[in-house]
Amino acid sequence: MEEKLSREELIEVIAALMEEEGFEIYEVEVDEEYLPDFLAVYTDENGENQQIAVQVEDCQTLETEEAEKRAKTIAEHCRRSGEGFLFVVPMECEELGKQKFEEWKLSDVAELIPIGIEFEEEEEEL
Repeated sequence: MEEKLSREELIEVIAALMEEEGFEIYEVEVDEEYLPDFLAVYTDENGENQQIAVQVEDCQTLETEEAEKRAKTIAEHCRRSGEGFLFVVPMECEELGKQKFEEWKLSDVAELIPIGIEFEEEEEEL
């Protein structure tokens, strides 16, 4: 049986992966509704900090009204601010993610990132 990560676990994994790639990860601590799961900041070739809003959904939350509202609100903010926007979904529901990405009109401002996480089974030594 394949193990599925919860949305919260996916957020932690994505943040850790981005941190390994040199991004600084920040929790959003503003008291507003429909915020990104976290912000990833990197320094570009000109020495300027660039900020990326990251929204992570799992296969169940992708189909919720809350996910749609969050995505549209984050996209609108990023259109105004010029920030980047990553919309991350598990590979097992990549097609649904693509459908929602287009349906919610995110393609002008966001990048869809399907992610697959494999769990290795521990082998018993004889």
